[in-house]
Amino acid sequence: MMQLKVEKVKYGSIPCYVVYPIRETGKTVIFYHGWSSKGELQVNRAAFLAVHGYTVFIPDAVNHGERHALSDYYTSEGYDIFWKTIFSNVEEFPFLYERIFSCGYEKPFLMGHSMGGLSVLGIAASHSAHLRGIVSFNGSGDWELSHLFMQARFGISFGRNWTLYEELEKRNPLNHLSDIKRCPLLLINGECDTSVDPRAQVHFFDAFKKAGGAGEKIEYPGLGHFVTTNMMDDAVSWMETVK
Repeated sequence: MMQLKVEKVKYGSIPCYVVYPIRETGKTVIFYHGWSSKGELQVNRAAFLAVHGYTVFIPDAVNHGERHALSDYYTSEGYDIFWKTIFSNVEEFPFLYERIFSCGYEKPFLMGHSMGGLSVLGIAASHSAHLRGIVSFNGSGDWELSHLFMQARFGISFGRNWTLYEELEKRNPLNHLSDIKRCPLLLINGECDTSVDPRAQVHFFDAFKKAGGAGEKIEYPGLGHFVTTNMMDDAVSWMETVK
């Protein structure tokens, strides 16, 4: 049976699982987990990537895993924390990148699911020069539209006076297409996802392509808020085409 090395490390205050391929290739993925999850639960997905030659780094987001995990992620207070966690993932990326790059690895692919899928597009909005490509599972690059869909889902309404609205608007990947278009994107969504409505990603991808961006979008018919083996296969196949 093939044995992969799995290591638990800490970069500053960021706990991180690292899954290594049998032979180091220099190819790297940073995988961002979803809301209420943690890095440890993504090791199997990372192993799938490692079998294809990628060294995979899986950081714990703030408010998750070993970083003061919440007792309940689905309260009214949790909605603000959700977005603040995404903002934190974006802010922590330069430090994480420097630590990984200093070890001799190539520019990384970023991959994420759900909250992680939103985060990786937020990182691309300001750090595209440091990225080889982005894979977003069940994410969104139109944060303002996703914010509207999420309010409708939970039966809440914040309006433009919401304390995080200005920051959300400023960081929204849709408003940074001149930077993001330099980074290849693969966007994969489930057609029937009720957690992160795929219509926001459709709107973002249309704008991305009109801006001259290079990428692909795949929507799985009948699928909800899940990452399947076929999705992982699609991701690896696409990553191998990125030069």
